[in-house]
Amino acid sequence: MQITRDNYTSTQNMINQMFGGKNGTPDPYGTDYGNYSLRFTPTDRPFNKPNWDNIMTKREKPAMSDSEFAEEIKELVRKDFSAGKRDHDAYKKLCMKYCETVSPDRKAIYESSMKKTGGKMNAACMFWDESGNKTLSYHPTEGRWDSISTEAEFARARKFTAIYNDELKRLTDEYGEQNKGKISLKQISQDMGGPTGDNNTLQKEIGNSIDYFI
Repeated sequence: MQITRDNYTSTQNMINQMFGGKNGTPDPYGTDYGNYSLRFTPTDRPFNKPNWDNIMTKREKPAMSDSEFAEEIKELVRKDFSAGKRDHDAYKKLCMKYCETVSPDRKAIYESSMKKTGGKMNAACMFWDESGNKTLSYHPTEGRWDSISTEAEFARARKFTAIYNDELKRLTDEYGEQNKGKISLKQISQDMGGPTGDNNTLQKEIGNSIDYFI
């Protein structure tokens, strides 16, 4: 379920019911999901710490240049075309790396908030940057962390998708839709004038995960 600004109340009621309470009854930890005014109010709610390998956040440096990213995306398409299906895990991992180049520093935002709550989960189960923009949320009933994508990340993800789709169209035009899964990666590479061996660069460069993609 996607929790938005417009359904905080219904979500809170659902949480209350799951804890055996009634609609409108505060949950045992005083959570009021998404309530900005409670962003620094500590609670005793148990929670899992975020795994930053799986959450988009600003890194010390990009995984690679834009031109290198473009080639990695195209190589992923060639691999998918050869296999006859999309490798969703690889797609998500590479898209995460690509989008992180414009991500806010969610890790720093989280750590700053935790200092103010003494290391406890805040009553809003959500984290905002200094400008009041939502950046990160914790889903208390599922124990799941989600990055809340910025407009810059959405735009970056659309660029990723465009590069992927353009290369997919090129391969489909060249080999035909009916030949997906029938043309080897080696053959595609040879037809492009590249090396005869399968390209393993993709598997070495891709990161670990992503929580958003188009």
